[in-house]
Amino acid sequence: MLGPLTLATDAVKYPEFKTEQQARAFLKRCGLLKKTRVLEGKEREKMFTMLKLMPSDSSNNQHLWCETWMVGEVMYEHITGDGVDELVETIEDDI
Repeated sequence: MLGPLTLATDAVKYPEFKTEQQARAFLKRCGLLKKTRVLEGKEREKMFTMLKLMPSDSSNNQHLWCETWMVGEVMYEHITGDGVDELVETIEDDI
């Protein structure tokens, strides 16, 4: 019969890092170092005007439409549908 501690500690092996850079690189690969914000007001209008001049990828899931642009290391997503109209900026934190 398994004891209460063997379920969590024996089944999972946690990575060990020797440097802070190794740990940050692992977190970045997992997608945990992203900074996301919703653009609003004049900043949104200016950025959206610029993005419309660039090629984009688009997708939908029958409820929301998403148009995506990559500008350097920054990803912009325009999400619309079901009362949602947001321009989201996602920046990955540098290592």
